[in-house]
Amino acid sequence: MSDPLCTRQQQQLVLSGTGPSSESLDFDAVIVEILSWLPAKSLLRFRCVCKAWQALISDPYFVRKHLSRINTKINSSYSLLFMENSSFRSIDCEALFKCSGHDDGPVPSRELDFPVIDPRFEFEFIEIIGYCNGFICLLIDSDSLVFMLWNPCTRESKVLPEPPSELYLKFYGFGYDSTTDDYKLIVGFSASSAGEYVAFAFTLKTGSWRKLQSLNQNFRVLWNGCLVNETLHWVLNERDEFRRVIASRLVSFDLAEEKFHEIAFPYFPNSVDRCNLVARVGNIRDSLILHCGPISTRPISPRSRLDFRMWVMKEYGVEKSWNEVMKIPSEILPGDHFRCERPLCISDDGAATLIDVFDVYDDRCFLTLYNPKEKTCRNVTDNCVSQPATYVETLVSPLTGSGV
Repeated sequence: MSDPLCTRQQQQLVLSGTGPSSESLDFDAVIVEILSWLPAKSLLRFRCVCKAWQALISDPYFVRKHLSRINTKINSSYSLLFMENSSFRSIDCEALFKCSGHDDGPVPSRELDFPVIDPRFEFEFIEIIGYCNGFICLLIDSDSLVFMLWNPCTRESKVLPEPPSELYLKFYGFGYDSTTDDYKLIVGFSASSAGEYVAFAFTLKTGSWRKLQSLNQNFRVLWNGCLVNETLHWVLNERDEFRRVIASRLVSFDLAEEKFHEIAFPYFPNSVDRCNLVARVGNIRDSLILHCGPISTRPISPRSRLDFRMWVMKEYGVEKSWNEVMKIPSEILPGDHFRCERPLCISDDGAATLIDVFDVYDDRCFLTLYNPKEKTCRNVTDNCVSQPATYVETLVSPLTGSGV
C-alpha cells in the first residue's frame, strides 16, 4: 500500500472495519482516494460516521490531499461570498450560472455563520483583503489593525496579533507560499513624509510578524493586492500635478522572494482613454486578468461612454500570452448612471460572466450576469452588495494551516 496516510494510520485505525489485514488496508487506500475527491461540506458531515473517519478527515495529510484535488480540478466548484444587510452570504456559482437563462430575479443565497467579533468593531467596516485555499482574510478594524482569517466552510477563524507598527497603512495582501508551505499576510506602511515604505509579514506557522528587510522601494502600491500564482498584484497609476493619470504599471510582489517586480501591460491606452479609464487586476480561475472601465463617478454622456474590456494572461509571466477576451458595450447596462466594476467569475462554457455593477446615483453595487452572445445583463440580487469575492470550500484550518 503506497498511500503514506494509510501507512501512518494502519496501527491506529482501519477505515473499512474489517480488521488489520493486507486486503483491508488496500481497501482503506481506496476509501481515502474516493473521499479525497468529495466536496468539503460532505466530508464535514462524514466525520460523524465513525471515529476512524473523523480521524482521517481531520488528518493534515488528508486535508492537503483534498486541497490538491481541488486545485487540480479543471472545473472546481466556486462559491461567491459577499456582504449584504450586515451579514455575509454565499451563492454557489454553478447554480447561479444555471439560472442565467431565466427571467430577472434574485438568485437564492445562504447566510454564513460569521464569528462573533468584539462589539467595538462595526460590521459594515469589515474589509475583505484576500482569499486563498478556502481562507478569507479580513481587516476587521483599520484603526487598530485587527486582521482575521476565516474559513466559511469549517466555520473556524483566527484573530491575528496586531502588526508592530502605528504608521499609516498603505497596502496589504494575503496568500500561500509553497516554498515554505505557509500562509502569509503582507502589510505595508508609509514610514516617512518622503513616502518610504516599511513592510511586515505574518506567517501562520510561526504566529508572529517580522519586518521585511529587502523591500525594494521603487513601487508605491496602494490597498489590497490580488493573488495569482503565489504572487500579489496591483495596478500602479502615476499622476501629474493635476492628479491625472499619465502612466500605469502592473506591479507584482512575489511571496517567496518578498520583492516587487513589474509585469508588462497588455495594452497602451491613448491620452484621452488614460484619463477616462481605470485599470484593475483580478483573478478568474487562477489566471491573472486585467480589466478597465470608465473612471467617472457621475453619469456619463453618450458621446463619452467607454466600453468595459478584459484581458487574460494565458501563461503566467509570459508577456505575449495576454489575450483580450471580453468587451462589454456600455449601452447594454441599465442606464447612464451604471458602470462595470469588475468581473468575478465565468461559466465553464463561457456563456455567462458574473460582474460587479456600480450605481453612481445611489453609490451601490449589484451582482449582474452578462450574456456575451445575446449582449444582455440581468441582476441576480435584489439588494445592494459589497466586496464580492469567489472562493473554494476546503478543510484547511486557519488555526494551523492544515487539518480541521
